Amino acid sequence: MTLEEHARAIEAAIQSAARDGYYLDDGEGLAVTGLELNDVDDADRITSWEEIRLPESPLI
Repeated sequence: MTLEEHARAIEAAIQSAARDGYYLDDGEGLAVTGLELNDVDDADRITSWEEIRLPESPLI
């Protein structure tokens, strides 16, 4: 799978969980408002990334 395909699969799982009432938080109870999947090279540099669209969360 490509970076984009992995991002869409993760996105689909997060969207499905939200439909069932489960949302991502930052560990402090605040909504996660942005998420990216990164491709990292052998020197630990981000070489590309793909945004993961998140559902609107009821968390503040």
